[in-house]
Amino acid sequence: MKIEQLNTASLRKLKPVIDKPKYALTSVSCGVVHFGTGNFHRAHQAVYCDTLLNKGETNWGITGISLRSPVMRDNLAPQNYLYTLAILGETTSYRVIGAIQNLLVGPEDPQSVIDVVAHGGTQLVTTTITEKGYYLTSGGIDRAHPDMLGDLASISVPKTIYGYLAAALIKRSDNQGDPLTILCCDNMHGGGEHLQQGVQMLLERHSPDTLRWVEKNVAFSSSMVDRVTPATDQYLKDQVAAQLGVYDAAPVAAEPFTQWIIEDRFAGIRPPFEQAGALFVNDIAPFERIKLRFLNAGHSILAALGYLAGDQFIHEALQRPCLAQFAEQALKLNVMPVTPVPEGISSEAYINQVLQRFKNGNLPYGVLQVGTDSSQKIQQRILPTIDDGLSHGGDTSYLAFALGAWVCFIRKALQNDDLNDPLADEFSHCISANKGGSVAAFLTLAGANKFHFFKDVPFMAAVQIYHSNISEMGVEQAIDTFFNP
Repeated sequence: MKIEQLNTASLRKLKPVIDKPKYALTSVSCGVVHFGTGNFHRAHQAVYCDTLLNKGETNWGITGISLRSPVMRDNLAPQNYLYTLAILGETTSYRVIGAIQNLLVGPEDPQSVIDVVAHGGTQLVTTTITEKGYYLTSGGIDRAHPDMLGDLASISVPKTIYGYLAAALIKRSDNQGDPLTILCCDNMHGGGEHLQQGVQMLLERHSPDTLRWVEKNVAFSSSMVDRVTPATDQYLKDQVAAQLGVYDAAPVAAEPFTQWIIEDRFAGIRPPFEQAGALFVNDIAPFERIKLRFLNAGHSILAALGYLAGDQFIHEALQRPCLAQFAEQALKLNVMPVTPVPEGISSEAYINQVLQRFKNGNLPYGVLQVGTDSSQKIQQRILPTIDDGLSHGGDTSYLAFALGAWVCFIRKALQNDDLNDPLADEFSHCISANKGGSVAAFLTLAGANKFHFFKDVPFMAAVQIYHSNISEMGVEQAIDTFFNP
């Protein structure tokens, strides 16, 4: 017998133990447009909006935008955009989220995306499009990227987030629309500034008059987001179906912990996200830095080490004592001394909490999922810390080992056809053209040559030694040899 699907009709049939929207879905208006409706958004920002809706703040529904694939729209549309959040703590709880009211696919109908951003009811635009969605190179926007070249030529059919925003702001300006805030929700330094620079670049080309309007009526802001959110698999779908008694084609899982630090820079109406647990601050940079350097860097280091050790998940890597000790020592001995934290936060306690969260066996976070796009991620998560460590005369041995391990990870993932990285072809060419490819060549592709440590002979020699030993003896024995003699 075919199980009934989750939707507005089946919502009332769910067991009382399942948290459901406490608001009428028909009463919601969409004040938020969100680019990038993947799992993280649906387990994080959408939940904050859902909490506001449950409190009677019914203006903060979401119109989701996919810039690439229609898969999420196709999964959610038959469900009236309802989906289940499974919160995986010591026990699992379930909550149906109704904040997303519609989902548009940019490549299918770009004008509809432009229109909804330009619409007067839209108060806030948010983004979770991952690092590569910002087309960055050497800290700035890559004007030579084919998609950027396309938008510089014309934004009638945008190719980038900047193109969609610029086209929508032209229309919003022509309509003399209300002020608008554009908020980056990807963990990257100065995300709001990148959005502003990209939009400005295109408006200078296509509509200088709009640029003057934007300077007075649009705020570009950043935020720091934190919640471990694994990929959805069939096991989660089966688990949700068994608990709800209905089938959900797109459930999402997350840890109990959630955090959203928002730069308090708004042009118009500011959503009362503090009622849902968010924190507004004047300076986001210190919060971004500790998240990138402790949590994200720890995640990336464990992903590479775990993959090399043969693990599938992050929590499995932490079950290996030498990997767990290495990750803790890397953060406490190499990262912590050169990473200032906001007042009231303990670096050591933050690191301990991060590692404890990673150990959650009910949260199967794949090493390859964390390792996706690693050539882009390490440029923010690890490389700047090495420069800081060397400039302060501190210990950088753990981070040198981590870089050697990262090169080994790239090699092994390529060999096993596991690598999901925008530079995968370049790495493959590096191996074939250079008879295996040097460590320096791999690091250069990942932008390491833009950092001071790349010219530090002793440091780079250490990276090479660690890489060679990991390759020869395996990652665990190499750690024991150098760090646990």
